Amino acid sequence: MAATRAGPRAREIFTTLEYGPVPESHACALAWLDSQDRCLGHYVNGKWLKPEHRNAVPCQDPITGENLASCLQAQAEDVAAAAEASRTTLENWSAIPGASRAQHLTRLAKMIQKHQRLLWTLESLVTGRAIREVRDRDVPLTQQLLQYYAVQAHSQEEALAGWEPMGVIGLILPPTFSFLEMMWRICPALAMGCTVVVLVPPASPTPLLLAQLAGELGPFPGILSVISGPASLGPVLASQPGVQKVAFCGAVEEGRALRRTLAGTGPELGLALGAESLLLLTEMADVDSAVEGIVDAAWSDRSPGGLRLLIQESVWDETIRRLQARMGRLRSGRGLDGAVDMGARGAAAHEVAQRYVCEAQSQGAQVFQAGDMPLDSPFFPPTLVSDLPPASPCIQAEVPWPLVVASPFRTAKEALAMANGTPRGGSASVWCERLGQALELGYRLQMGTVWINAHGLRDPAVPTGGCKESGSSWHGGLDGLYEYLRPSGTPTRLPYLSETLDYDTFGLAVPSTLPAGPETGLSPAPPYGLFVGGRFQAPGARSSRPIRDSHGNLHGYVAEGGAKDIRGAVEAAHQALPGWVDKSPGTRAALLWALAAALERQESTLALRLERHGVELKAAKAEVELSVRRLRAWGARAQTQGHSLQVAELRGPVLRLREPLGVLAIVCPDEWPLLAFVSLLAPALVHGNTVVLVPSGTCPFPVLDVCQDMATLLPVGLVNVVTGDRDHLTRCLALHQDVQALWYFGSAQGSQFVEWGSAGNLKPVWVNRGCPRAWDQEAEGTGPELELRAARTKSLWLPMGD
Repeated sequence: MAATRAGPRAREIFTTLEYGPVPESHACALAWLDSQDRCLGHYVNGKWLKPEHRNAVPCQDPITGENLASCLQAQAEDVAAAAEASRTTLENWSAIPGASRAQHLTRLAKMIQKHQRLLWTLESLVTGRAIREVRDRDVPLTQQLLQYYAVQAHSQEEALAGWEPMGVIGLILPPTFSFLEMMWRICPALAMGCTVVVLVPPASPTPLLLAQLAGELGPFPGILSVISGPASLGPVLASQPGVQKVAFCGAVEEGRALRRTLAGTGPELGLALGAESLLLLTEMADVDSAVEGIVDAAWSDRSPGGLRLLIQESVWDETIRRLQARMGRLRSGRGLDGAVDMGARGAAAHEVAQRYVCEAQSQGAQVFQAGDMPLDSPFFPPTLVSDLPPASPCIQAEVPWPLVVASPFRTAKEALAMANGTPRGGSASVWCERLGQALELGYRLQMGTVWINAHGLRDPAVPTGGCKESGSSWHGGLDGLYEYLRPSGTPTRLPYLSETLDYDTFGLAVPSTLPAGPETGLSPAPPYGLFVGGRFQAPGARSSRPIRDSHGNLHGYVAEGGAKDIRGAVEAAHQALPGWVDKSPGTRAALLWALAAALERQESTLALRLERHGVELKAAKAEVELSVRRLRAWGARAQTQGHSLQVAELRGPVLRLREPLGVLAIVCPDEWPLLAFVSLLAPALVHGNTVVLVPSGTCPFPVLDVCQDMATLLPVGLVNVVTGDRDHLTRCLALHQDVQALWYFGSAQGSQFVEWGSAGNLKPVWVNRGCPRAWDQEAEGTGPELELRAARTKSLWLPMGD
């Protein structure tokens, strides 16, 4: 008697065309865990570190709940040991030629290729992600990263002359990270001669495997150390001697808290926050291609976050219908199954997604979920949320994985307003077959990365980053290298934390001021007010402050600006920003040259101003002459602002744009009152920023003299100068939510407050930590660091083909 057929007949398979299971064996991953006795510690200086008396966290299969291993949680002494190993290795690693580092990275790429099956199987087993994404995308891209940065290391001495490695880098990763995100940051750091300490969440074995592969290569086992522990150890890592930068990837609120915690501790902080992306679909789009783009962006296990979807009203119904039909064909299941589209992300991600859905429904949203999932299922179905009211909190909140929140728009202008109206600025894609409109939308989007008719493309040579609350750090391309370099000769960053600084009262106790106008002595003629909106005006408090010369004699009075005046200056700068951004580089250059000519005409007056404040007449004239040359030099640079076109493999060209930061606040130092002002103002204007500036507190008159010429030469509101108490004005600028970047050159306490106060909107800051700067030297007064700080990079992908 014939046996009963258990599976479907061949005819049924060809009729339904359903996928069958394609399980991947995970025996190699289990064997590696067995080699560690199913107990994972930390990998430091080429050795496994498994200290006693540590709490252990179970590493579980997110699908079955099976305990795969236990992971020891690090404590402060383990962090210190890892930092000490990195600091010891740094001296030798940074001293060898770039060609030798290139060979080492190439060997690591070959080592990863040798163990690639173990790598992708372990990652899929532990994280629940679809194995085809890890196998076909993450692992090959990791090897490409190592090979690309090996080439960069080989040419470092020539291409990056004048720069040196920062030192020890601390990297803090969130629970939702993939090992690829770690490699995006590790590869450029190692290539440039830095060493890295990575703090990963508990139960994350893949980074430990990568560290082991790097440590087994031989002569430099300490270049990469990985410790497993909670994010609360981040400040401990930052406080270790020799740690010069901390790169944090994670949630926005965690990044905001870390910035406040690390204020004044010394290391530079690089933030890459949030995981939400945006997809903008116009009526001119190929809807079928766009639907596949939505699937890739939200439900292909590539992105750790959700998707915000903007659809033009004329194609709304058709797009939603096709999208829902496509969602019904998505396959969820165990990540080790090669035929699965979506895996599982664990109980925590499941809970976050469910909470968002419940809140959206309570706010009037319509929710569509593909397939019926049991309540106790580890899988979360593909979910589409629509019809949210524009003012609902969920519209502003970050969308979690695996949700898509769809909203309609009528015109391109409305779409840009909706897209740019959120505090996030990570990545976006524009779907439109009309290339001119697509480029216009892509150019106007306030995002770090924009794809045209594609989503999620990555290439080692193309920079990727964000803006606004998505952070201001970059990885990929040359921008990724500069994240771990500093100008040669820059002193080591040391802690400058003031234990006596009270954030609640800093800058509030403004010294007593005088009524507007002079009481004794000579006053400037005409009397200077605040230069706001293209004209001089009286301060809101109707008061002034005396300025004395080097002998203590009264030199004159300046206006005493306050919070109200800062608000007016920022508003004026915002109004001037769109017009200045649209000016051509030639127009900006012409205005800077005209300003230089105006300074040249006032040379004798400005020199006398400086002489009265203790500068020898010869040195004062030299400062004015150098200021004129600086303005003309930056005017010449305006013609080449760093825009470039590069080709990413066979995917088409990528535009690397240098965009303005926006409204930039500058607090000038007391030394070099004219030269420092020009050296900071010129690069800001060249790159399209509008400026709110606080001049030297001891000698503001040269700047106010120049403002008379700016009133006739520059557009209204382009440059706004506010005088007054430095600490009080610094407080107002740091806490102002509409100031988009802040440069501060003053005291150590002021630098610390700027880092703490700017966490509100996570604006990029540049502080001098109380250290003087040689503004008369070309490297510090007009070097490439100023150009890098004055603009941000944006990558605009233009893929070709069908």
